[in-house]
Amino acid sequence: MSRLVKLTALLVLGLVCLGAASAKPHEEMTKDHATELANECKAETGATDEDVEKMMKHEEPERHEAKCLRACVMKKFQIMTEDGKLSKEHAMEMVKAISKHDAEKEAAPAEVVDKCEALVAPEDHCEAAVAYEGCIYEQMKEHGLELEEH
Repeated sequence: MSRLVKLTALLVLGLVCLGAASAKPHEEMTKDHATELANECKAETGATDEDVEKMMKHEEPERHEAKCLRACVMKKFQIMTEDGKLSKEHAMEMVKAISKHDAEKEAAPAEVVDKCEALVAPEDHCEAAVAYEGCIYEQMKEHGLELEEH
């Protein structure tokens, strides 16, 4: 499985976990809710049902619209700001949500996000989303953060 596919899977899982942590009490974050948001983004980005399906199956995006779908979902979960930058606070919550708790690596999520926040991302928000995904995955690996099994 390619790193981008793994990262996309982690980001969707992280988004669901982050959404569950920040959802209003009457809104339970579920895979169905994540699919609903992806479908909203589909309409906004020109992505297809197949693009949504591939995202939910954690498959690597091939089309530009599929990358834009990911950017849109990241924005809806506030992982990426409306101006295409990484949101430090929300990205750090996502990294914490998708990594196993290790008291010896308590500072690692902040270090991961600091490194990726400093990334000179492409101006195209769709490409930026893919760049941030790649950076987060690489930095987690570099910092020895293991992924939580959900």
